[in-house]
Amino acid sequence: MKSNFIFNNTLIFAGEGHGGIVAFKSLISCFDFIHVLTNDLEIKKLLRVNDKLISSFNESDAEIVVCAGYHKIIEEDILNQKVIINTHPSLLPKYRGLHSLAWAMLNFEEELGFTIHLMNDKIDDGDILEQFKVKYENQTSSEIMDLFDSYIENNLGNVVYKFINKEIIPVKQNRFHATWVCKRNLSDCIIDFNKSNRYLKALFKVLVFPYPLPIIKVKNILYEVLDHEFIDVDYEMHVGRVVNIEIESAYIKTAEGILVIKNIRDYNSKEIFKANEILKIGQRL
Repeated sequence: MKSNFIFNNTLIFAGEGHGGIVAFKSLISCFDFIHVLTNDLEIKKLLRVNDKLISSFNESDAEIVVCAGYHKIIEEDILNQKVIINTHPSLLPKYRGLHSLAWAMLNFEEELGFTIHLMNDKIDDGDILEQFKVKYENQTSSEIMDLFDSYIENNLGNVVYKFINKEIIPVKQNRFHATWVCKRNLSDCIIDFNKSNRYLKALFKVLVFPYPLPIIKVKNILYEVLDHEFIDVDYEMHVGRVVNIEIESAYIKTAEGILVIKNIRDYNSKEIFKANEILKIGQRL
């Protein structure tokens, strides 16, 4: 990361997705000239007359870069040439890496948050400019991301402006408190009935639209669980086994109780079934 810079009134924005959209909206409220590196059609629609679409960082002589929803590796020469500001959905130094919010929720964090930080050659390791904190009160991941998006749209541009004008002093991260997490895939959405009910309840809060919902696997077919209920009752029985079919619902034994499901959806075809159409008493999942 370049240590000294002279702001030339133009900055680069790189990003895409919902996080990129709200970040760009925030930046255009504070800066008149932005060079934009994106493939996101919605972001391209927001470009103003003075903004310029670029295909690489080298196309711009701007020394300040803001990344939001930008997942490509930035080459070392760019890190050395420019000051790069990144956005990250965790309270760094904890949960560096991908799908940070999901991992924080699955670790039962009482406080969740978002970080605006400088980028260096390590994963989410750079100095912190500002953090936004939210008390976790049983919200879904989608509800938390909405709070993060609102914070970014209302604050990112101002944070970048203050940093450029040396009104914000970057704070180094405490590496001794750092944790790292990796991208979750579809197999991570399959319900592990050996987990505690507390963990499974957290999983259902994490896996909500637009992400895949919690999944059961039946004869190599994946079904998303559309509705559910937990019964906290501790007794000895085979975990992951269908113990009861009642009306249209299936009761599945978990390590600490029972998961009741009624409507399920084929992950690929999106066809919806009643649980009793697919599951039978005694079946092992």
